[in-house]
Amino acid sequence: PVLQDPATTELLFDFYAKTDPPRSSTAMEAIILLSSTRRSLFPTDKDRGEFLGRMIRHIRELLSNQTGLQHQDNYHQFCRLLGRLKANYQLNELVKTEGYLEWLDLAASFTVQSITNWQYSTNSIHYLLALWGRLVAAVPYVRPETGVRGHVQSLEKQVLLVVETYIESMLASVETVLRSDGALDDPLDDEGSLREQLDRMPVICRFQYAPVANNILAKFDPLLNQYKELITMMGSNSTESAPADVQQRVAIVEGQMTWLTYFVGTIVGGHSWSSAHMGEGEETIDASLSRRALQLAQIVDYRLTSTNGVGRASARLEIALLYYFQNFRRVYMFMWDQVSGSTSSGSGSVSIVGMMSSKLDSAPSTKQKVYERMFEHLGMGDHTQVA
Repeated sequence: PVLQDPATTELLFDFYAKTDPPRSSTAMEAIILLSSTRRSLFPTDKDRGEFLGRMIRHIRELLSNQTGLQHQDNYHQFCRLLGRLKANYQLNELVKTEGYLEWLDLAASFTVQSITNWQYSTNSIHYLLALWGRLVAAVPYVRPETGVRGHVQSLEKQVLLVVETYIESMLASVETVLRSDGALDDPLDDEGSLREQLDRMPVICRFQYAPVANNILAKFDPLLNQYKELITMMGSNSTESAPADVQQRVAIVEGQMTWLTYFVGTIVGGHSWSSAHMGEGEETIDASLSRRALQLAQIVDYRLTSTNGVGRASARLEIALLYYFQNFRRVYMFMWDQVSGSTSSGSGSVSIVGMMSSKLDSAPSTKQKVYERMFEHLGMGDHTQVA
């Protein structure tokens, strides 16, 4: 009866709105617990649906008025609430609630605002990314005609906005941190938070993969060209011995390419070999993104070897490249691992290539076709050369 009583949620949201931390943030924690109530505690699905409707209505009002969100503790707990909401309710339940599209728009605006002001929300962003990831992951299991009309199209629009804002903001953070002279912490240095955010990205980015990839490529290519020019300018000297303005430009370009390499690594690593989740032509997009990461690795390696170790890239960039290689190897080098693992060391690469060709020539599977198309589109040789 307490759960079904509208006065319960009204009381908690009202208490939150009329108090300050720590009382308000504690009230929000109670709301999170309330939103996590198990399905079995509701007498009927109708009662559960009405409860969800009340939660959505209160959240919409809170988002519209930004009630209490200027307080860091309140803000963090509210991000947790948004992240938890989809974990406890299925998308086909959410799309049936009154005001769902308004809630989706408000949640997107709040996410964009939070990401744009990343300096104050670094530890909370992954909760918001978790919300969008769970919404996107559930789309294939909801009929388009279920709930409010156009909910899939609205989600596509908002997800693209969220992803593009995240990419733009993280790239912009490089220069912001650099110009703060140590006043701001670099989000690249917070390994825990960085990994949590990267783990959420693949499913979100692949929901609108083509436009997201085009956005990344449009930023990666100019940076690669700038990096080549800067390396040529520095010659055989180290970055530290270059003029101050050149050092700053190198730091910005390397920092932004570090973010882009992490993005490429996590997105490519999110490729699924499950036939139910394998998007048509996604392997060619993976290849386009991977080509940039591999070209960057070649540039970094060339500079290092041609300067006898003097011209080193930043440690962050090298770590990002390793992250990419780990993901690429796990997703796309599985056939290489299988074949080379079953081949004796004395048989050489010719035997490996022969075995692979034999496998691919005899009734290639869907996975093998995707594998071939990816390396063809990559344009950097077959799997043996890339390996």
